[in-house]
Amino acid sequence: MITLMKQKSSIQLEGYPINTEISETVYDDLVKSNSKYLNVDKEKQVITLKRSFFKKNKQVQNVTRFFVELNDDKILIETPQMKNSLVSNSNFEDDLITSNYKNKTIAIILESPHIDEYEQNKEKLTPIGAAQGLTGKKIEKNMNQLIRTLNEYQVIEEQHKYRVIIINAVHYQTSLHFIHEKAMNNNYRELRDKIWVKMWTEMPQIKNDFLKQIETLKKDSILINACPKSLKPFINQEFIPYASKFHLFESNHPTSTEIWTKSLFKLN
Repeated sequence: MITLMKQKSSIQLEGYPINTEISETVYDDLVKSNSKYLNVDKEKQVITLKRSFFKKNKQVQNVTRFFVELNDDKILIETPQMKNSLVSNSNFEDDLITSNYKNKTIAIILESPHIDEYEQNKEKLTPIGAAQGLTGKKIEKNMNQLIRTLNEYQVIEEQHKYRVIIINAVHYQTSLHFIHEKAMNNNYRELRDKIWVKMWTEMPQIKNDFLKQIETLKKDSILINACPKSLKPFINQEFIPYASKFHLFESNHPTSTEIWTKSLFKLN
């Protein structure tokens, strides 16, 4: 008697035909969504995420959010003078990140945009900007403490205006929340991680864009890997060549239940 093995459910990116296994629950929910961004091969149990989901117009812009300066024991925090029209719907006075900023930078690196970084529109996936919602609020609330903690590590130069930028390492919605609309439980956290890793490793332009942005930063800038624990190693790996150029840190994600600045840890 021949026993047929049940086909495992998987997902791939259109144009990048590497299949990645996903849970049956996630597979069923994605199929039920009837999303225009998915092609489903029910016989092979393979879902293909269409290119239209990761086109340039679905990218969330990285942003300049603050300028900070430590002067004796006082911390001055300013926002950009004018909000950039490309992030006009941001909840913050954001500007885009220019490559010619003459001073040092504090770069907060997140994994990818989620729900709040897009317009609440079920018909269209429209980007707003990096770190909206709770993530943005917690970064803003703890900015003063961030500078004080970095100063304890003796990496802050006094009377120097640092630019604070927020970078999504992958600037597409790797959680696919727009498609399945499910809460971020273990199954969907795993899906986010798998899609993130697929985009990071299979789509060379994504990592290249990230590294190009890092390359523009001035020496002794401060880079903070604030990605979730499961994805931190991928960013830390890219940090290695910059160990002599930048002050490299990791921390909990800003939405962590504890004050995220308390988790800062210097890597070099």
